[in-house]
Amino acid sequence: MRPDPVISALIITRGREPLLRDCLAALRAAGPAEVIVGVNGEDPASLRAAADFPGTRAAALPRMCRGEARNALAALASGRWLCFLDDDTVPPPGYFDRLAALIAADPGAAVFGGGQLPSPRAGAFETAAYWTLASRWGSGPFAERFRAAEGTRRAGPEKFILCNLALDREFLRREGLAFEGHLTSAEENLLLNRMAAAGAAMALSGDLNLVHRRRAAPGAFLRQTFSCARGRAQITLLSRRGFHPFTLLPACGLLAAAALAVLRPGWLAAAVCGYAACCAAAAALSGAPARLKPGVAALFPAVHLAYAAGLLWGAGEAAADKVFSAGRPARCSCEGNP
Repeated sequence: MRPDPVISALIITRGREPLLRDCLAALRAAGPAEVIVGVNGEDPASLRAAADFPGTRAAALPRMCRGEARNALAALASGRWLCFLDDDTVPPPGYFDRLAALIAADPGAAVFGGGQLPSPRAGAFETAAYWTLASRWGSGPFAERFRAAEGTRRAGPEKFILCNLALDREFLRREGLAFEGHLTSAEENLLLNRMAAAGAAMALSGDLNLVHRRRAAPGAFLRQTFSCARGRAQITLLSRRGFHPFTLLPACGLLAAAALAVLRPGWLAAAVCGYAACCAAAAALSGAPARLKPGVAALFPAVHLAYAAGLLWGAGEAAADKVFSAGRPARCSCEGNP
């Protein structure tokens, strides 16, 4: 009888069959692992795609929020290590072999993760978006989540991202931890902070770098940014473990600009000029190709504005949930939840 695999790769998907197929094709060369695809809602095409890859298990889930979906897949997994990947990632050959080697070399760690590489198939906008997020002006202390990691070292929870994250399920079981439910996004941030508070050691390694496709159109990319900030606000108001002071800066800047527009329009003009100069300088210093640097400079304010709007929106609905909630939070769109 074949022993249970050490690593279970868990992928949530819906409505992105071509990306899912690219991910599953790459996993064929990634090394030994149990692969489970959770199709989150009605999506026959994704179920067929998973069935086309022998050894891949597909789970048809009712439409769930992200935390519930990930917990459901974790319950189906047989490996001790839960490796969460997104359907728009492309792990390199030997990815699971290197993860297994890192686990063996560092038995005290409960979290492993890697960075992101730009896709060689990405268009101009997707590549510009990659370098925008990889810049500290774009993502602050979270920028390392969006670019390639170097070497292997201990790191704090803010350095890890859910599309490339391995968790020790034994640590989760022992500490009674799981993904928070009914969140729009950022469920891994809250879980990782709770794990850190429980003493989890975390290792970030360039051995686990993988390609992560960004949204290829401005509207979809900015909606994703809004959603990420919305989830960040939700976890911040749910638990102090979800708070990071940097996340307040875009919203504070937006509110300050609104106040200056009313009280000191001249000061606002000067502030906007200074901000635009900072965006241009950050783009010039980024690793983006020279032809894309103007696009990176233009994306910075769009990302900051979308993030600020998402944070304010999420804070408002999370605060309303605390006051008016009766069962399922208003922010949740799960099917079948009371």
